[in-house]
Amino acid sequence: MDVSDLEAAFALPLAEDSSADTAVIGIVSTLASLATPLAGVLLAGYVVRLVRAGDREAAALPSFDDLTGMAVDGARFSAALVALQLPAVGLATAALPGSGPSIAMLSYAADPTMLGLLGLTALDTATLAAAGLAALAASYLSLVATVALAREGSLAAAVPVARDLAFDRSFVRVASAVALVVFVARLFVFLCASVPVAGTVLAATASFLFLVVSATLLGRGAPDAPSLGVDAPRDSHAGGASPESA
Repeated sequence: MDVSDLEAAFALPLAEDSSADTAVIGIVSTLASLATPLAGVLLAGYVVRLVRAGDREAAALPSFDDLTGMAVDGARFSAALVALQLPAVGLATAALPGSGPSIAMLSYAADPTMLGLLGLTALDTATLAAAGLAALAASYLSLVATVALAREGSLAAAVPVARDLAFDRSFVRVASAVALVVFVARLFVFLCASVPVAGTVLAATASFLFLVVSATLLGRGAPDAPSLGVDAPRDSHAGGASPESA
């Protein structure tokens, strides 16, 4: 991954070939995902499509067509994310009995005083710390799974690709860049949401735009795997190489 990947990811939503209708549908889908899980699944499928398009270095936003295929991709993606988060949620629930599982509670692992006030034993503290580590690992593996599913299109075929990417050092840099974009996005969306009257629409717009940027960056920056399952494979950007011309 190089600077050109980051520039291309931020430029994609505003590209001349990107349809305004696609952006509007994306923003509406983002708003709808707050109210219905179905819209969330479709949006997850669009994330997979964005990663796949970024891997092929698309010059425009992919359209919201083939909703059935998008829903299938979204269901696979959602199932993978839930499965990856289960260990962290399970450990947090075991360490904090009687409390609803929340990733925010994992922050207490860094404050021994707070843990003492909560009445947690040394074993509970160790379990909570393990839950924090599991949550971090799940976040990284979620990015790995996103790329693998985008390239292979099925959970079974994505396993070997995910294994290769997870242990590829160059992918760590890509994941770090995406995590930074997501962090900035959350701050910006929070600021947008605080705007009176139009805050919800502004927040949804910012959320969709940053979703496009992070997913595109993930697709463009991820190194090639031995079993790349796309129609038009490209050279890896991990070393700053440019794709071969047709």
